[in-house]
Amino acid sequence: MKIRIIENPSIQEIEIHILCKENNEYIKKLTEYFTEKQITITGKIENEYVKIFLSDIYYFECVDNRTYIYCEKDVYQSNMKLYKLEEKLSGTKFTRINKSCIMNIKKLEKVKSQINGRLLATLYNGEKLIINRSYVADVKRKLEV
Repeated sequence: MKIRIIENPSIQEIEIHILCKENNEYIKKLTEYFTEKQITITGKIENEYVKIFLSDIYYFECVDNRTYIYCEKDVYQSNMKLYKLEEKLSGTKFTRINKSCIMNIKKLEKVKSQINGRLLATLYNGEKLIINRSYVADVKRKLEV
């Protein structure tokens, strides 16, 4: 792999061009990496607004029409609806696991089969989440990539 950096003071925004023989899994992972690095989510904790990097987020959950951002130790509130977050997070390792939750696959430690085709997800911080059977195929697909 060759890396070439071209400086141009007239450029307003960073552009990344990937030239490759074929678009394979390695290229998809590179694209995903750069996509995740540029996305931040604004969360609110104790009347302060904070920018949160995707790599710090374990999952998003909607409870009583409020969206919460769960990190390793802190929980933030967000003004975004889950469907908007889902749109913003497309192409990343975040996936919907039930009607009210979007999980970061990179924070998934293990899964265990439950009754009715559901899965019990255990995250690296010890939290447990239910993956409904209608989302199992999407989760498995994200795990493979």
